[in-house]
Amino acid sequence: MLKFRNALVLITVLIVIMIAFTACGRKGNEYPNQLPTIAITSYEGSAVADTTTSILFQQDIYWEANDLDGTVDKYAFRVVKENLEPFTDNHGAYVGVNGYSVVDEDGWVYHYNEGADESIPLAISTQKSIWTDQVYATINFPANENGDSAKVVSVFEVKCKDNDGDECLVPARKYYNAESTIPRCTAGSTRGAINGKEVGTGMVLSFNINDDDPFVGAIADHFEFRLEKRNLLGVVIPEEEGGYPAYDPTDPDAWFSTIDEPKINEYLITLDDFNGTRAALKINTFLGGEPQDSTYLISRTIDIAGIISEPNEIGFAVKEGFYPATVIYNGIQQDSYGTSNDIYVLGENHFVTYIDEALGQLLPSVSTLDGTHYATPFWLNKEAKYVAIHSNDLKVYMHWGYAGEFAGNSPGAKLNGIVFDEVTGGNYYSEIKFYDLRLDGEPYHYAPLPASQYNIEDDVTGKQWLRVPISHNISTEAVLTGLDVGIHRFEVRAVDLQDVVDATPTEFVFEVVAPIPADQKDGILVLDDDLGNPLMSPEEYVDSLYSKAYFLNGYDGRVDLLKRKELIETVWISGLHFSKDVFSPTDLQEYKTVIYHSDNPLEANNNFASEYDVMNLYLRGGGNMIFSGGKNIAIKVDIDCNNYGFPILEKYFGITQNEDDAIQFVKKGDVDATFFDLSYFIGATARNSFTQNIDLQLPSFNALVNNVDGLGPVSYFDPDYLTEGTEIIYEFDCRPVGDGAGDPTQYEYDYFTSMAVGLKKVTDTSKCYIFGFPLSYMEWEQVNTMMMQIILDIEAE
Repeated sequence: MLKFRNALVLITVLIVIMIAFTACGRKGNEYPNQLPTIAITSYEGSAVADTTTSILFQQDIYWEANDLDGTVDKYAFRVVKENLEPFTDNHGAYVGVNGYSVVDEDGWVYHYNEGADESIPLAISTQKSIWTDQVYATINFPANENGDSAKVVSVFEVKCKDNDGDECLVPARKYYNAESTIPRCTAGSTRGAINGKEVGTGMVLSFNINDDDPFVGAIADHFEFRLEKRNLLGVVIPEEEGGYPAYDPTDPDAWFSTIDEPKINEYLITLDDFNGTRAALKINTFLGGEPQDSTYLISRTIDIAGIISEPNEIGFAVKEGFYPATVIYNGIQQDSYGTSNDIYVLGENHFVTYIDEALGQLLPSVSTLDGTHYATPFWLNKEAKYVAIHSNDLKVYMHWGYAGEFAGNSPGAKLNGIVFDEVTGGNYYSEIKFYDLRLDGEPYHYAPLPASQYNIEDDVTGKQWLRVPISHNISTEAVLTGLDVGIHRFEVRAVDLQDVVDATPTEFVFEVVAPIPADQKDGILVLDDDLGNPLMSPEEYVDSLYSKAYFLNGYDGRVDLLKRKELIETVWISGLHFSKDVFSPTDLQEYKTVIYHSDNPLEANNNFASEYDVMNLYLRGGGNMIFSGGKNIAIKVDIDCNNYGFPILEKYFGITQNEDDAIQFVKKGDVDATFFDLSYFIGATARNSFTQNIDLQLPSFNALVNNVDGLGPVSYFDPDYLTEGTEIIYEFDCRPVGDGAGDPTQYEYDYFTSMAVGLKKVTDTSKCYIFGFPLSYMEWEQVNTMMMQIILDIEAE
């Protein structure tokens, strides 16, 4: 162990001696840092100035660097004049070229440092350097002399530094003799062409460049413009007479520039010059509604090669008095503008279970134990009021805007973005910058927009509003929550670029009604879905049957009537619920029982399936139902429910859906039952808990029934397709077997008498009864007896 340690010491001493020996006689660093070298590898460009060959002004330039004793760390590049002097602007400040315009006093291009805040403009940022990691650059070489198109020789130089911080001895350099075509400029507004038009006092000017440069296309560095006011003879009106400052072509500030605007092809202009820092409009003179002078916009563009276009000129008249028309997208006519609905409501007592096929948008929804609940528009009650049933989780999804925003003022249609004047209906070429909001007589409260900063007071009315900037996420949409039972009023007014508010704010009034629990419901509501055919379903006669005079004789509660066709004619808005629901659950919920009849048995306009949403909310809320129909249940209701996926027949009436044989009508071969053929039905035979048979009324009010002493167009329900717990309360009473053309065979008689025509289904929330034959065609005393049994059964809950 000692020998090993001695040997290790000896080796260490020898190494030290060798190092000392090899370093002997050195003075300072015998191996100085070798400077890096750099070269431009791009094909274009020349080593010396060449005015005989020109190239396109935009070039991609690549370079490579090398360091024999280290690594290349950073690069710097610049574009300068042929004499290596940097370019300057009209004010003598040093400038680079388009895309690399911020430079130091020698023309070297500035870049943001790594991690710098790039929201601060590079020109004023302190976190910048001429050094970059870039190994190529797309350079737009100047191709102009004082803005005029010309072949101009420019110099591109690039240098590098190594990891010791030393720069290359000689920068790489190439000369570029660039050329470009002369661009062309056009102007208007962001909301349309304004040449020859009357415009408001606030708009966004819009500029466009056309250029024929190959490969590069039309790209503007910026646009410039100035304004003149001229009389009807074309003479310029001087500033002291209400015109604009006189044009001085030698003044570098005679033209307003878009170079510092958020978009270089747009310029916001109003009556305000912001203390002389911006261009401002002046109002033109009108006499008898006709302009007596005009404003002229003279504009030009400077492309990325630095070439200035010839001036372009358009004229218009600036006029006061325009203001926007605000709309709430609720389907109501507002200020002579129709709208479609885009307001939806979602809550425990306000929802639908499907999305209509006509809707091309995603709706708010919530997952529940009985499936997904989707938001749906407000209901429109019998008084034409927008209503919803209250719940603690109720949400109203509001949407508003301005007339002209969408084609047909229909969200989801083409976005036009044209602000119409409320009075004339014409485009005055402005835009909306704010919306003012109020709810229930107070400024709308939205925590992220504190009242101290965003509430404003109207100088005329003294009302306070929440002013929401157009860029904010609730500028045109908001979700209203925490709404109590009662009437609510949401007010909106638009504010345009003129700082002019809508003089007639629009409002949306709706009511949130309290839910009525099952034990507080009373009375009967008759829902009439008959169109009043004089032969098949005479209106006055059928109305009288579904009253206390006949079917409800002996009932001491209240009985009310709602006619579907009358609601359609007076209050219904077809687009509100996609041409389906007409009734409102708020009109139904107070009643213990609803009787729904569509007693024209052949009528394919039975709309029961279209009322699914309303009926579902009513029945799940503790309501009960009696449904009278005919063949129309099989040929319309069942088909619609299956096509739309409405589970009402299965859920509340016990009939399995999506089964072709579950609901049928009488047929033989190619012949379907009508008032003339296969009139086998002569009554309903009571079964189970029901004892009162019901006979077909003969003679009937319908002469076609009297001709055959029977009824053909009825629906029957196959017992094999009834859900568990569904009770058959009436079976098909068939015409006796006979040899006549209208008589059934023994097989038909046996088959039809085994089919159900009346069912009862009890669920956790409701008791429902369905009849495949129209009750108005039956003996009314017998129907009355059955009705009173059903009512007693329901009241016994």
